[in-house]
Amino acid sequence: MNVKIFDLERDHHEIKGELIRIFEEVLSRGEYILGPEVKALEEAFAQYIGVKYAIGVNNGTDAIRIGGFSLGLTKGDKVVTTPNTYIASAMAFSTHGVTPCFCDIEADTYNMDPGCLEDLLKNEKGIKVCVPVHLYGHAARMDEIAEICGRYGVKILEDACQAHGATYKGRKVGGLGDAATFSFYPTKNLGCYGDGGIIVTDSDIVYDEAMKLRNYGQGKDRHVHLIDGFNSRLDEVQAAFLKYKLRFLDGWNNKRRALAAVYTKALADTPVVLPQEASWTHHVYHLFVIRSDKRDELRTYLAEKGITALIHYPTPIHLQKVYEHLGYKAGSFPIAEKAAQEILSLPMYPSLREDEVLYVCDAIRAFYGK
Repeated sequence: MNVKIFDLERDHHEIKGELIRIFEEVLSRGEYILGPEVKALEEAFAQYIGVKYAIGVNNGTDAIRIGGFSLGLTKGDKVVTTPNTYIASAMAFSTHGVTPCFCDIEADTYNMDPGCLEDLLKNEKGIKVCVPVHLYGHAARMDEIAEICGRYGVKILEDACQAHGATYKGRKVGGLGDAATFSFYPTKNLGCYGDGGIIVTDSDIVYDEAMKLRNYGQGKDRHVHLIDGFNSRLDEVQAAFLKYKLRFLDGWNNKRRALAAVYTKALADTPVVLPQEASWTHHVYHLFVIRSDKRDELRTYLAEKGITALIHYPTPIHLQKVYEHLGYKAGSFPIAEKAAQEILSLPMYPSLREDEVLYVCDAIRAFYGK
């Protein structure tokens, strides 16, 4: 049996006919940039998250970048995020002269540790924005993070690029900070067929800034440019696909959760560390990430059995060569670093079959002699 880490072709098989119809409809309309489909998606996604506004942009990295600048970031400022996320959470800012800082994570959720955040904000001056990442689909501790950031005058930009539909204490992630960002990369819980991203907010100011920044700094009047901006516009075809697929998101997330339950039961008596779901969150399992002190050997063994497993992410951001000038060393963030040495993402997607999950689990059990 061959089990892929993702299988987009299978995921979208049942809706393929409708996607083709939507493509032909948009194509025949002859409007491809910032048209009615983008506006319709923005309205639908804002309603889904429970906020006033959504602003479609070119990709998730641009959502982070434009979201941060819409909150007032400027060159010379600092942001704080976690070191175990994808590098875009830092590089979206560093390419524009904003310095990324990091704080360590909780060992169980892999998300920002509020205690470490408190220590950092107490001692590091110039941090203007905090970027908590809802990693793998599990919400960060937003009440504690918001309370700490409020005391230090730091704004919050949620990185929800892996958490479409996740909740925190009954509220959708994305509506818990000053603004939030989502990626529509094809493998996300809600993905398009190329790149895409969106910013959500309740703030009139953030909305107005983001609308200008995504389109060359242009205001409401065409060819009147008020600020320096970017060319970051979600196109009509992708927006139309996403608007249609949004109606399936909760159902697809429930399938992920059901598969996660199968993994958890079948691997309960093995030495691997399984994902945890805090009582106050609704985990949407963008990734199903286990931990093993024999991670590399296990990954090789699974590959021999036809199972693809990946590492998200093998090198923490502060140890990447591009950021060596920041002065961080091995040991700066021990929990994140230890996790990076042990984490392994198993196959997870809505159309994954239970027998395939059990095949993966049987292989893991055989590796450990169970």
